[in-house]
Amino acid sequence: MSKLYFFRHAQASFGADNYDALSKKGEAQSVELGNYLVAKKFSFDKVFVGPLRRQQHTYEIVKDIFHKNKLPIPEPILVNGLTEHIGHEALDIALPRLQETTPFKEMIAKIQANLQRSRANRLLMFQHFMYEWVEGKIEVEGVVSWKEFRQGVREGLRTILESTGSGETNAAFTSGGTISSIAAEALNITDEKSVASLNFSIRNTSYNSFFYSKGKFNLLSLNEIPHLEEEMVTFV
Repeated sequence: MSKLYFFRHAQASFGADNYDALSKKGEAQSVELGNYLVAKKFSFDKVFVGPLRRQQHTYEIVKDIFHKNKLPIPEPILVNGLTEHIGHEALDIALPRLQETTPFKEMIAKIQANLQRSRANRLLMFQHFMYEWVEGKIEVEGVVSWKEFRQGVREGLRTILESTGSGETNAAFTSGGTISSIAAEALNITDEKSVASLNFSIRNTSYNSFFYSKGKFNLLSLNEIPHLEEEMVTFV
């Protein structure tokens, strides 16, 4: 039996020009994750990482902690299927035509009327958009669709499982939507809105573990963050 850990990247820079960069808190979260893995004597046979900078940077910080403690950790294997969906980009493209429609017009007015809660209200608007987008109620041309993203995750997961030998313990550094999709594969969840909803609950640097044996892929634990104090917990 093999065990696989899928780590969500640390906090990214939501609202900044480059969302894909880790925030200062995200860097600190990554250090805490690395310290925890070292303290608990985690050891990995293989490490897989997605193509996004926030995924790779999270791994690099963890790797530095391992090396500072003179512990080995494998060099990462790039798996493009570990990328994240592009819901944020899809919303940016679609918003000019959606902003005069209900309920987006109302949500934008709420954002503008209360600048202190603008971040929270933007997240609520994004959540609403995601639910509509994943069910095909909003179409956005020129971007990778949710359906295509989900298929890419399946192919990436297949690559990882085919590369995982019997009895190995492997790690993957990826994103919340990807982990939600992988959990859906293990649990046979086919309702896309439920998969997207789970995405909003996956916390930064959480680990999500699975067993793999004789072609069976089973969920063991989801969204664990024993390494983070309450003030360090984030979701973006």
